Amino acid sequence: MKKFSFPLHSSFKKHPTYMKIIFYFVSANVLVLALSFLLLYWQSSKTLLKEIGDHSESLLLGSARNTAGLMEWSLEYTYASSNDSKLKVYALSDHYTDFETYNVWSRLGEIKNANPAIDSVYLINDYTGTVVDSRLGINDAASFYDQDIMNRLHDPNFAERTVPIPRTLTLPLNKGATKDVITIVRLYEKDSSISAFIMNIDTDKLMNLLQDNSNYPNRQVTVLNDRNEQVFSTALLSGNQILELGRQGEQKNSGWELFKPHGQEEQLMVYSTTSIKGIQDWTFIESIPKSVILGRISMLRNISLFLFLGLFLASLTVIVLISKRVYSPIQELVSSVMRQYHSEQLGEHKSRNELDYLSNVFAAQKEQIDELTEQWRHSKILSKERFLREFLGAEAHSSDEIRHQFKECEIDLPEENLSVAIFRIDHFPEFTKIYSEKDRRLLRFAMANIIQESLQGANCRVQTVDMGNDHVAVVLCVHASTDDIAAKLRDSQKLLRQYLSIETTVAWGREAQSLTDMHETYMETYELTQERFRFGHGAIILKEESSAPGTLFHLSLEKERQLAQAIQKGNRDTVLGIMTFSVEMLKELPYFECKMSLITLFSDFRRLMQDQFSPPLPSPWGLTSLENQIIQQETLASVVHWMEMLVDKTLSDIITARGLSRNAKLIEQVEYLIEERLSDPNLSTKMLADNLGLSVNYLRSLYKAETNRSITDTISEKRLELVCRELLATDSPIEPIIQNYGFSSVNTFYSVFKKTYGITPAQYRKANKKERN
Repeated sequence: MKKFSFPLHSSFKKHPTYMKIIFYFVSANVLVLALSFLLLYWQSSKTLLKEIGDHSESLLLGSARNTAGLMEWSLEYTYASSNDSKLKVYALSDHYTDFETYNVWSRLGEIKNANPAIDSVYLINDYTGTVVDSRLGINDAASFYDQDIMNRLHDPNFAERTVPIPRTLTLPLNKGATKDVITIVRLYEKDSSISAFIMNIDTDKLMNLLQDNSNYPNRQVTVLNDRNEQVFSTALLSGNQILELGRQGEQKNSGWELFKPHGQEEQLMVYSTTSIKGIQDWTFIESIPKSVILGRISMLRNISLFLFLGLFLASLTVIVLISKRVYSPIQELVSSVMRQYHSEQLGEHKSRNELDYLSNVFAAQKEQIDELTEQWRHSKILSKERFLREFLGAEAHSSDEIRHQFKECEIDLPEENLSVAIFRIDHFPEFTKIYSEKDRRLLRFAMANIIQESLQGANCRVQTVDMGNDHVAVVLCVHASTDDIAAKLRDSQKLLRQYLSIETTVAWGREAQSLTDMHETYMETYELTQERFRFGHGAIILKEESSAPGTLFHLSLEKERQLAQAIQKGNRDTVLGIMTFSVEMLKELPYFECKMSLITLFSDFRRLMQDQFSPPLPSPWGLTSLENQIIQQETLASVVHWMEMLVDKTLSDIITARGLSRNAKLIEQVEYLIEERLSDPNLSTKMLADNLGLSVNYLRSLYKAETNRSITDTISEKRLELVCRELLATDSPIEPIIQNYGFSSVNTFYSVFKKTYGITPAQYRKANKKERN
């Protein structure tokens, strides 16, 4: 490289570009370094606080959610365990044997050992005045060591707020020792007795995730419920401190802020509020002294100043060296360009700045490139494709503009008798997984060419256009019958299947009234392809085949009652038969009504299934799952097949769950006695209990736990079934019929019937006989 050893003023005149490079580089370097240092010096503490605050918020939010999840699991586990029929019957019995007490005590021990966070479990029997404790066994309620919970249970307002209760429990085997616990209460008979299932959760073990959240010294973690009661704290807090923290985090979901408590130094307070099963909100608060976070930031800023000064000097040296290396290629480039343009040196009338000279040359070349690019953009093929896509997909063209574009792009289409056909790719979700976007464009291009060649003829002039995504549109001018054009479209389908292995659904819409009407015609035809949902893949859908808008399909009252009975009895054939009947009715409806009716039918099945399935139904029964299936499967037949498999599996689960019930045999005996004595007006829970040698309360609770229904409801339902059958089979007066089936009072019967069916017996007879006819 040529060395520059010349005075500064002389160098600037001979090499202005070189001197400008140095000046610009130095100025930019000084400006960037100065702004960077000022910004860092000003934002250092603020940024550090924000990063630590955001990070602490994220950690606290995760720990809070996990802790809330553990608490929700404890709640669910408590209610699931309390529903154990053995425990429930024991808590509501007025007598028991030692063997029964031992079994209950063993069961409580199993429940406690299921999770190390559970401190103890009680079962309180108000009828015998005893408490079975997982720790000590059976105790007299009056002398039980946990009198705090006994006093709470006797409080008349306690049943209205039996939410997780933070409290301190005195341990029975370690005199004077206490433990913080969260108590969950399940009352078996609200407002009748204090028989209850009690579970105490060890607060320290539950909050273990919070305590390990970070390692800052003097860090304090507090958990408050929505009544500003202290659930947990790593430090001893006074009542005023708890109220102050509660007010600071009130009505906030999550975040952080600087907060100065009364009589203490400024703190970084991080908070997060989480709902526990929707019955209680917990606020998690983490406090870190600000001085702990920013103790070393001042020293860091001072060190940064010296680093920036050293970096500036090093950058200045590098800039001078780089400027020389950058300028040498520029000189060579200028000389080469000047030789190309037959100019050995810059004339007096030209700029002495080398970059200005290069800019003028490159500007002239750019103009030539722009002219070539503009010609390429206006090539007939691309212009024609772009115009046809806009012609169908937008509404901005007037008739004159369309005629002008037809002429300019040499589009061989008349202005009348135009219609649109759409070839839509079937199984498109799988199609996108197999082919990339580039491959999909190539396939659509091939589709358009095959369709163009197969449809083009003496009686049919066409123009195909790739509309992107999953379909190709065809603009047709047809002078043939509907059957002929349908046959041609079917031939095009076969060619696409033969050469490209692509399955398509084809829709052909109405004729456009004018050129400006083509966008609306295209949109109607695309909507017509949605009828693929009813007709299936590979269909040819013509405008005449579409149905007029109809009403939504709903299961009749009789069908719904039959479906409920079939689900209850696990009768798979009847359930699937009703589904098949309903689907046949759906096929008669247009796409939108068909889809909405299918969603309604699915909701009815889900509701009736849930009535017979004690745990929540699995996630495939959600409406989001159905919507995803409609999108992925694309046709009614595929979606219904998925529904049938889902119904079949759920019915099997219901039957299996019932078969595992220990008391199934006893329930069968009850059902048999009810069927046998339905016509007896004195049939009641007491009569059944006397026949089986059981107490009324025991039989009532057991039947409810096993069937999710009361005995009285079962008797009424079975009697109503017989009465309804008699109403439809004969024209006899209503009063003699109900007397034959055990109803002692006409008023009682009318009340129960209208509550069940929503109409009077006479209206029911009239409506269902008309439906059968």
